[in-house]
Amino acid sequence: MEPLEFCRKWVKSPQPGERGYYKLCVRLLAKATGLSERTVEGWGPDFSSRPDYILITLKKEDTILQIRELVKQNDLSDFIDEK
Repeated sequence: MEPLEFCRKWVKSPQPGERGYYKLCVRLLAKATGLSERTVEGWGPDFSSRPDYILITLKKEDTILQIRELVKQNDLSDFIDEK
């Protein structure tokens, strides 16, 4: 998953082009990849200089975040209480 795609999906506010969006996106990408914000900024304003392995890392993190959202939406306490 490309960094810009990851940001568009998971940064809810501010919107792309708005003040603070890039900085928040850099912070999110750094957290998702385990890299420093400075390293992520080094990929350029559109993150086009990112290493290839980042695509896999972000896809995995995207899957994890989607699962977390599903678990929040579907409270599993009823299932756990049945055991």
